[in-house]
Amino acid sequence: MARTILRRLAHVATFDDEDHELVDADILIDGTTIAEVGVGLPTDGVDRVIDGSGLLALPGLINAHHHLYQTAMRAIPKLERSSIGPWLAGVSAVALGWWRAGRFTHDLVRAVGRAALLESLLGGVTTTADQHYFFPGGDPGGYVEATIEAALDLGVRLHAARGTITHGRADGGTADDALVEPVDAVLRHCAALIDRYHDPEPRARIRVDIAPCGVHVDRPEMFVEAAALAEDRPGVRLHTHLYERVDVEVAASRYGTTPWRLMDRFGWATDRAWFAHVNRPPPDEIPEIAAAGSGVAHLIAPDLRLGWGLAPVREFLDAGVTLGFGTTGSASNDGSNLLGDLRLASLAHRLGEDEPERWPRVRELLRAATRGSAACLGRDDLGAIEPGRAADIACFDLTQVDRVGVHDPVAGLVLTGLSDVASLVMVNGEVLVEGGHPTKVDPAEIAREARALVPAI
Repeated sequence: MARTILRRLAHVATFDDEDHELVDADILIDGTTIAEVGVGLPTDGVDRVIDGSGLLALPGLINAHHHLYQTAMRAIPKLERSSIGPWLAGVSAVALGWWRAGRFTHDLVRAVGRAALLESLLGGVTTTADQHYFFPGGDPGGYVEATIEAALDLGVRLHAARGTITHGRADGGTADDALVEPVDAVLRHCAALIDRYHDPEPRARIRVDIAPCGVHVDRPEMFVEAAALAEDRPGVRLHTHLYERVDVEVAASRYGTTPWRLMDRFGWATDRAWFAHVNRPPPDEIPEIAAAGSGVAHLIAPDLRLGWGLAPVREFLDAGVTLGFGTTGSASNDGSNLLGDLRLASLAHRLGEDEPERWPRVRELLRAATRGSAACLGRDDLGAIEPGRAADIACFDLTQVDRVGVHDPVAGLVLTGLSDVASLVMVNGEVLVEGGHPTKVDPAEIAREARALVPAI
């Protein structure tokens, strides 16, 4: 296997257990794995030396929650100022209209998935968890498979979280009946995806998870049977939305309890599950989430865009909740810029908090977007720069004009900058971005293909 060394990096933030940071340091990569981190490492037997002068190196960022297909639905005029109910209805109406017109296709999902994953990669994201829950007509349609193809084309890591909608209005639920699938059919498709694509081994590029959309649109048996299916399959995780307002209302009116209590009832209060949003849970439930070992993906941009306010990030951290970070789908974020969302979080969480020591530190947020997200996904092979971990590394140029005067390169990465484009990105030791440009694909071609397939609204 090829051996590569990143030589004389200006600053390395490892996010290992001791949060080591090194100056003028080297990273030695043996094949797909980080072999050594230090200063003045020998270059004997190295196949390639990459000059790291002026670069800040981090573990590859990990987006713990996305809806890649929604990249086709950015900045919809009628939904610019919408709360969650009208927004959900509006996005579903657009996608259903495309499907009925024969325009919501495998090719569309693959093309916009490639665009969003490339946008993410250029921003230093090496792993994305995508929850695809839109299956109109109860037909799997090859949509999850198309997203996996997109990730394989680019060489990035993907957790393909097979979403579900199983409780429609005709049977007392809240979902559009055109989107509802039978639970048994969903489970068969999940099992088929796992058998075909899921790789439980360390440094796997593709894993499959099971991800009901939420208690507001899914039957209890969907959660129970998903947990049973995942239990017998190593590396398969459980994922859903939690505390995104609509599920709170349905949990109270239909079940007489809270969304988290339902998760406990369904067997999801476990370290194999992670939850998106968790915007305003009852304070007494936060220690329970921590004790269960369940993860939370903080999604600052959609939480603000939909008018929900701030999730209790400081309370999560203080309680020991496994905290990851994500963007969610582009229809309620309008981007896949994880680094930009980290800046938003670092500023927004100061609102209404008079004690500066309770504001999240930049390093806490970056740790959530690396080690924390990796833990949410059950990936102890990702999220840190240390020997034995996968060689997923994102490097950012500190020498550009927008970073003049920065005294702390790690904080400066988040708090300053006109651009969030990484200079160098590696996945499994393979250089996928160099000099700020992709090495395997043409961004212009990817953009052209996606634009040609996205219908007008």
